[in-house]
Amino acid sequence: MEPNGPPTPRTEDSLLLEELDKNLFRCDPAHLWRPVGARGVFGGQIIGLSLVAATNTVPRTHKVHSLHSYFLLGGDNSRAILFRVEAMRDSRSFVTRQVTAQQNGRPIFVLICSFMRPEDTPLEHQYTMPVAPAPESLPSREQMMESWIQQTPKKYHESIRERLEEPIPIDMRPCEPLKEPRQLVWMKSKTGLPADPAFHMCVAAYCSDHHLLWTTLRPHAVTGVLGMLVSLDHSMWYHSDFRADEWLLYEMESPRVSAGRGMALGRLWTRDGKLAVTIAQEGLIRANLNPEKPLTVGFGRVPPRKEQEGEPKPGKSKL
Repeated sequence: MEPNGPPTPRTEDSLLLEELDKNLFRCDPAHLWRPVGARGVFGGQIIGLSLVAATNTVPRTHKVHSLHSYFLLGGDNSRAILFRVEAMRDSRSFVTRQVTAQQNGRPIFVLICSFMRPEDTPLEHQYTMPVAPAPESLPSREQMMESWIQQTPKKYHESIRERLEEPIPIDMRPCEPLKEPRQLVWMKSKTGLPADPAFHMCVAAYCSDHHLLWTTLRPHAVTGVLGMLVSLDHSMWYHSDFRADEWLLYEMESPRVSAGRGMALGRLWTRDGKLAVTIAQEGLIRANLNPEKPLTVGFGRVPPRKEQEGEPKPGKSKL
């Protein structure tokens, strides 16, 4: 239980899938999260669930090393999402899977991921981890919002409290704010996770969509006139094992914003300085000439709810 807040959500629940048939999975809509002001289900959750689905069809001898994905439509958090997995390749060294997330009989997200049998190599190098304050010395997201309530006019309090009550299973601690298109945020699961390294990689996929696209806006005072901020695609490269219930430093930067799109790059570092994951994302950024219109965040658009004949009924979920 968070102080003065709702119960702490379990990260495992956010990535829970039920197996309906071979290569077919479904998530329970009770666990889907649509952020305040967003157009659809949180993108990181759909990435993570898709990777869980793919991982369930792959031998444990292989580990995910990369994924590439596109957001097509916004997900409706009041309906279950189906995840269809297609085997693209099964070889001794590599296994490749394509996952299509569907609602209302339409694809809302597609992901291709590759798994590799680990190999030893004498070659290795990496960048140096950036210097950052210890996460224990920084306020949590919830503590920051509580302080905002004390510092802002009353007309903003309801909006802040809405965000404060969101069921986010990740502890996020931003480092000192910077004006350039770069930021550092410590992240980890609020709850303990199973030992399986494959699941920690799925949790990292969930985490990787937090904060990333907002990096593109840091040099610009545009939030009052921004009409849309939408994720278009998302890619990840996994370099080594890690635990997502231990602190990871998320280093983010935006090398370019132009032509209505913003590019954001990220690196997840373990606390002992190992580069664990590299991330890249492009998003749609549309300025709004009417500053009174609120900012819309998320991805795609939420399709109208329509019952599909023969669609599986929601059932009990299991990992």
